[in-house]
Amino acid sequence: MKRLVFSLFGLLCITSFAFADFDTNFKKSIKELTNVDVEVQFKKALKSFDGQYFVIGRTKGGDIFPVIVDKNGQYFMGLSSVMNFSKEDSKIIMDAINEAGEAKMKEDSKALNKLFKEFKESDFVTFSGEGKNLPTKIIVTDPDCPYCRKELQNIEKRLKEANLKLIFAPVHEQDAFIKAQLILNATKNAKDNKAKIAILRKYFQDDVKLSAKEKKTDITQVKFTTEKIFGSGLINGVPFIFDVE
Repeated sequence: MKRLVFSLFGLLCITSFAFADFDTNFKKSIKELTNVDVEVQFKKALKSFDGQYFVIGRTKGGDIFPVIVDKNGQYFMGLSSVMNFSKEDSKIIMDAINEAGEAKMKEDSKALNKLFKEFKESDFVTFSGEGKNLPTKIIVTDPDCPYCRKELQNIEKRLKEANLKLIFAPVHEQDAFIKAQLILNATKNAKDNKAKIAILRKYFQDDVKLSAKEKKTDITQVKFTTEKIFGSGLINGVPFIFDVE
């Protein structure tokens, strides 16, 4: 997902699109500043500042961002803590941001469910939780990621609350892809959670020495899952944990 980043707190951005309508001016202004295409998702006139609108912009990737914009869509600035909004304007702003955020979360959740359904079961390392009718969590991980290794320490605790499905999308060097593939290969024949966890912990550490034979492991499967996951634009890093609906 391409992120739209602004440094507009207290900064006024001036453009030269005086004769177009509001939406057109706004979209052109953002495009010129960031080279990102956006749409106006929400617009409301403010009582606190005459001739100004509170606007929520939305990128094609689904990211939202709040700004204050003049009535022609020519000038805009980021929200600032020094702005003195009326109670009515504050409520409008917070309600709109919350609503837009919830809508984005729902859209992302739907897209993530669709993404993960496109993988084969053999692309995951699957664990059965310690209970009936438990929810399922998908964890996107990397054997060489220190945060993923820390997350792995919680796996027994997580299995008391949910079924788990691990899928690999390494962000590190070639060895991480090899380790991930070796884990997939080894866990296919593992009999239970304990055996699978032992395999994971064998490779989720710094001092793993790969043999010459292991370094020749075919990592096509892990490359595929990695490219598909990050190519979706929905996930930017690991570990990433998703509650399956």
